[in-house]
Amino acid sequence: WIAYSLCCRLPLGQKHPTLMLLLYVVFVVVAWGYTQLFTGRAAFLHIGAFTATIMSCNVFLVIIPNQKIVVADLVAGRKPDPKYGRIAKTRSLHNNYLTLPVIFLMLSNHYPLAFGTEFNWVIASLIFLIGVLIRHYFNTVHARKGNPHWTWGAAAVIFIIIMWLSTVPAALTGEEKVSATAERFMASSHFPAVTDTVMGRCAMCHAAEPGWEGLHRAPKGVAFETEGQIAEHASEIYLQAGRSHAMPPGNVSGITQEERALLVAWFEETSRGE
Repeated sequence: WIAYSLCCRLPLGQKHPTLMLLLYVVFVVVAWGYTQLFTGRAAFLHIGAFTATIMSCNVFLVIIPNQKIVVADLVAGRKPDPKYGRIAKTRSLHNNYLTLPVIFLMLSNHYPLAFGTEFNWVIASLIFLIGVLIRHYFNTVHARKGNPHWTWGAAAVIFIIIMWLSTVPAALTGEEKVSATAERFMASSHFPAVTDTVMGRCAMCHAAEPGWEGLHRAPKGVAFETEGQIAEHASEIYLQAGRSHAMPPGNVSGITQEERALLVAWFEETSRGE
């Protein structure tokens, strides 16, 4: 925030388009840097916190203090210095444009399609553009300066690009490689239901970044975040969750007898087919 605040005080800080472009470049670099240090899920939250920190400091260290100075001058019968209003307006404008991206980023933990790809930093950067476009539309309409409908078209195009980046990267990076045995388990008619069961009952712990409180790494390093990972560990799933009740521990995720029977049928029928 200190670096950002200093930029706002430089001559270029008086040129809103130039300053916003500079800030966007900084956000892109930060997004890339966070994804090199953290998992996608954590990186998105850190980017959101990074942005929200700037917004909060703008309010508490600039906007409110400047407002108090102006009010004090008015109460005392003095003419307020217009610079305080200009500075506060600039920071308020920045906060206005950053609001929608921050909301998405702080809720991004619910959207693995956004952060669960190697292009997550690109997606995070594009989210900022969508937020700015939507805000620009409403700001323009509310100021009665026109109806820039083109912003919705541009936002839709960017959103389609995000959808592509989150679901098609395999075309660029290569399909997930699995063994011939895993391919047979993936070909089973039970596999879609098995995937739903394992993802819903086991993946909160068996993940690169477990969501279960107190767990810092997946048990035994086994993750169930992709279909290939589930198929590769078919035997362990069958023994630990199908034939026995060892997993989940104490049945904390509430796996049902029907779901255990599904895991058994999936493994045994596929094994007999070999």
